[in-house]
Order: sequence, then C-alpha cells, then structure tokens
Amino acid sequence: MIKKHILKPRLTDEEALRLKGNLLEEKDYNTLITHNADVYCEETGKCIAKFRKKIIPGNIAKKAYESLKSVSVNTRNRTISAGNSDEHGNFSRKRIKKDGTVSNTNLSFEQNEVRSGIIGYFDRTPRTPYCRQTAFNEKQFSKYKEAYPIIKFVDTAYADLMPDHYKLQRNEANKTSQDYVIKNTAFTTVTVNKNWQTALHTDKGDFEKGFGNLVVLRQGRYSGGYFVVPKWGVAFDVQNCDLLLVDVHQWHGNTPIKKIDEHATRVSLVMYYRKNMINCGTTEEEKEIVKNRMEGDKLN
Repeated sequence: MIKKHILKPRLTDEEALRLKGNLLEEKDYNTLITHNADVYCEETGKCIAKFRKKIIPGNIAKKAYESLKSVSVNTRNRTISAGNSDEHGNFSRKRIKKDGTVSNTNLSFEQNEVRSGIIGYFDRTPRTPYCRQTAFNEKQFSKYKEAYPIIKFVDTAYADLMPDHYKLQRNEANKTSQDYVIKNTAFTTVTVNKNWQTALHTDKGDFEKGFGNLVVLRQGRYSGGYFVVPKWGVAFDVQNCDLLLVDVHQWHGNTPIKKIDEHATRVSLVMYYRKNMINCGTTEEEKEIVKNRMEGDKLN
C-alpha cells in the first residue's frame, strides 16, 4: 500500500534559506515517513518525494555495500553540506598551493572534514579541465562492476516512479558521450557518503530537471540519520534496501547518526547526472585535451 501525503509548507523559501549549513534536529520535522509514500506540496501540487520500503533485492544491496564501503575517504571538498561556517558566514576558503599562490579550489575548514567519495564519471573543472572516469573506476573497476546491479535497479525504478523526470534526464544522458555515462542508465555519477550527517544544503551540478535517487546501505545498529526536507517538515527513515526519490534542489539534510553498535556504518548512495557532462567528448577527444595542454598550464 502506498500512502499519499499532501503537506503544507512549514517554512517559506527565505526561512529555509536561513537554515543553510545548519545541522538538523528533531525540531526540524513534524512528519516522519517510515512506510511506502508519495509526498506532494499542498500549495503547488508538485511531488516532493516518493519513498519505497524494501524495494531493492537483499543480494544486490549486500554486494553493493561490500564493493562500495571503501569509496568514502576523508575530504574537505564539501562546503555548505559539511556545515559549521566561520564568524563571517563562510563555509569554505580558497586552497593555498605549495608555491603560495591561491588555487581556484574551495575547501571546507579543517574541522569540517567528512567521509565522502564518488564513482562513475566527472566533468571538467578548473583544476582538471577534462572529462574523466573517477579514481575508483580506474583503480578498482572490478568493485565498480559489482555495484552496477544496484545502479541499474535504481535506474529502472526511477523510470517507473518518476517517468517524466526520468525521460528528460535519460534524453540528456543519451545525448552525452557514452564513454562518460553509466551504461544503459540516466546517471553519470554516484556520490558515496559514510556516517556523515550532512548539513542543510541543495545539490549543485546535477541535472536540474531530474530527481534525486538515494539509497542507504547499513551495517550494525544506529538510530537517526533521517533525510529531512524542512520546508515541509518531512523526514524519511531510509533503511537497508529502501529507495528515496526526492527533489534535491530543495533544502535538505540529515539528523544525527547515533551509533548503538561501535562499528555501525551508514553508507548512502546518491545517483545523478552531472549537467556539464553533456559537453564531454569521447575518451580519445578528452585525451587530446590533456595531450595538447600548454607547457606551464599545470593543474592547480
């Protein structure tokens, strides 16, 4: 049975914005979803989320956990979602290179280091101005292949549950060089987070007309880690083998993850299409970009 929730906003967009970078708590939601549900905005009629319990086969989820549990590494490449701004309201600062010059790269503050990583493919950046496969794909391709079944399963469920959004995203993926698309899906990239309570943020760099696809893989016992969209005061208790399709362009974050078992682990997979991947050439064309870089035009 799928329960339909039509929720009235608790916050305006401006009020939600003021919570940017905050770590969320129980007070930030009044509706906790623990069952199959479709959630809509009362004012606009737009879908906020679709939540399905135990939809992912256990063997697929287990294999994905074993293959991806090592993807997340300590990083300061997350800014607002890492939370804790300085006294000026900044969530990051420019990286200083070894030669003392200022890089184009923003880093969160040392105390805001989190565990996160990516698999699949990535587009050009000022620091790395060519499209490429991620380090995980390159160095641990066998593990990447073992995770493919869960990515493909989620892709199929996305097409079934949100066909209009999926069609737009899949069309974009189909127009992209297939060297940089996860095979036969609407996704280019998967972010893998480990035991990380994300602060309130919106997702950046993904296809705006798509929907977020979130899976949580867990081992051991813990409480919390709810996915919260505070504008509507709604939270989702995403457990093993659950799937959450959600509008990640709304402000969202997680509640604290409270371990019951010492080694309890929460691994979340966020699957998406990076919007600038449409500009990628083939692998050979991207290699030419690297090959033809001017001498002295080194990575920052």
